[in-house]
Amino acid sequence: MTKKPSLPQTETSVAITTKQYDLFTTFFGNPNNLSNTIELWDAIPKYAVNERAQSQVRDEKGNLPVSTQEFLYRPTVRGLPKEITCKLTIQPASIKNTDGTYTQYYPSNDEELLEEVLKKFFTDQNFGQHRANGSESWVRFTLGMVQQELKRRGKSRSLDEIKHSLEILSKAVLTVEFDSQQQLGVAKRLVYTNPILSEVTGVTRLHYLQDPKAMWLAKLPSLISKSVNELSYRQFNYGTLMSLSSQLARWFHKRLSHQYTQASITDPYHIKYSSIRRDSGLLRHSRQSVHVKQIDAALNELIDKSVLLSFKKDVRKRGNAITEIVYSMLPTSTFQEEIKTANARQSAHNVELGISRRHPSLISKLQGSFGTSRSEEPS
Repeated sequence: MTKKPSLPQTETSVAITTKQYDLFTTFFGNPNNLSNTIELWDAIPKYAVNERAQSQVRDEKGNLPVSTQEFLYRPTVRGLPKEITCKLTIQPASIKNTDGTYTQYYPSNDEELLEEVLKKFFTDQNFGQHRANGSESWVRFTLGMVQQELKRRGKSRSLDEIKHSLEILSKAVLTVEFDSQQQLGVAKRLVYTNPILSEVTGVTRLHYLQDPKAMWLAKLPSLISKSVNELSYRQFNYGTLMSLSSQLARWFHKRLSHQYTQASITDPYHIKYSSIRRDSGLLRHSRQSVHVKQIDAALNELIDKSVLLSFKKDVRKRGNAITEIVYSMLPTSTFQEEIKTANARQSAHNVELGISRRHPSLISKLQGSFGTSRSEEPS
């Protein structure tokens, strides 16, 4: 019988951050369809290079170049910069094939979905632990749990596909550089480097056949632990997210859920085409007209899922050339209620912990506490 891996223990397991984890796992509403957006972590476009794009740049030996992309991170806490320029570098994961050769992969669509499932499991205290010193967060799961959850959400994957994604999540290395020199008033650039999942303890096929309930164990990113500590997360409709077929629609849904905290039929959400292209990383065609069709399709899917009531485009031109497109979106009453509930939960949690949204002590640690929000306004 295989011994199940146990969650790491600490001597001070009943310290203040235990309360913070309790709040992270407590939702206003039916928890079955709710999870948390993680402001900084979810702003990183780590799943932007799809399988087709990877195949176009992979060499004959299966190798990929290091991927780089710039994006803007928009903190929502008052007193912090409106925008922070960031650079993402992804070192691809090298995965061994059955013939002994290796093929490299960037994390993509399947890995995005798996991460969402694991973060959802983490909100169940039977499967998660947040260390009392706030430095580490862990999640336990079985392959069967993951497979059943993906199937329940209309995203069925085989056990081999799930294990393949776990390998990519644990072997691809992200490096994010934050351009803090001018924006944050500190002397040097801040850098975060880590795989998406680390210290993964897996179960072999033989052990799985002997005990299908054998648990895997993975350490979640420190940026998630930091968010739990600082309440820089927001409740959102995980069920809606997982029902969306398009990565771009999921990106919009998370962005709206976290940023559009004043959602109202009289207060549209505005975002530029250039911001969508830069920050999502998902618009990779050579023609702008294709990107516009992709954006329209994603927003129409959000209309179909009762997130958006409508959207419109303000196309700006210089001569015949399009210089910018500003998208304006109106929420449904359903989405407005979801945002109001998320606001109420966040306010209640802040009051319970006595946290001020102004948190100057965190500036030296990369502007930690991100909670309230501002809408994106066109210039």
